[in-house]
Amino acid sequence: MTELDEMQKAVVAANGEIKQLQATVNALRDELERSRIGEDARTQQAVAGASDEIVQLKDTVNALRNELEKARIEQEERVQQAVRDNNDEIAQLQHIVNALRDELEATNRGWEEKVQKIERGHHNGRLQLQETISVLRQELEELYARDS
Repeated sequence: MTELDEMQKAVVAANGEIKQLQATVNALRDELERSRIGEDARTQQAVAGASDEIVQLKDTVNALRNELEKARIEQEERVQQAVRDNNDEIAQLQHIVNALRDELEATNRGWEEKVQKIERGHHNGRLQLQETISVLRQELEELYARDS
């Protein structure tokens, strides 16, 4: 074998190796592309899943916010109703106190009038007794004066 034959053999072998390397490169390129496509799909799925989760979380936050606001409004209404009820009760109690005060004052006036009437009666009775004593004393003095 001549040098030329050996070179041709080496060229043929190199060409075969180049073809194998090209096939390997093409296969690796295809695999890399499939891997990239798969990775892109997984990334898109993850982004879509995260977006769905974000939407769900936002919906949950909004629902909780609405529920909290509703609870706050209900609590505020209960407080306002309690204040109204208390104010009504206070007004009723003030009305009762005023009525009892008026009744007490009327009773006191009645008793004061009775006491004054009794005192006038006693005073009149005393005056009558003093007058009677005075008349009797005069009569007694007149009797003594006649007997002496």
